[in-house]
Amino acid sequence: MGGFKVTKDMSTQLFKYVRRVDIKFNPFDNRTRSARELMRQVQATRIQKANPKIKINTQILGTVDPPSVEFEFVDGNKKIFDSQDMHVNEMLNEVFLAANTMDIEYELEGKSVDDK
Repeated sequence: MGGFKVTKDMSTQLFKYVRRVDIKFNPFDNRTRSARELMRQVQATRIQKANPKIKINTQILGTVDPPSVEFEFVDGNKKIFDSQDMHVNEMLNEVFLAANTMDIEYELEGKSVDDK
């Protein structure tokens, strides 16, 4: 995914294609850094303004289960990450690639994500 650079404006627009984000982590576990940072980023005001319908669900675990992140898109597809082995940018790049593909498909079909 080397050559795909997402600007702040692009990421804000592409988050319109995300219906839900589920983030699960144990705050005392060192493996949760990416999940916690992703939680911080997706709760940004610009994301909420771009997509007021987005649901951000955070589940704080008291177990040794690995952290996980799940994105659900407006078309029902999901991306699930075992975030302990990934950087935030890696997860977001995959999400943005999926959302960008949907954006292109919607444009070709004459549809708008705002109609959802």
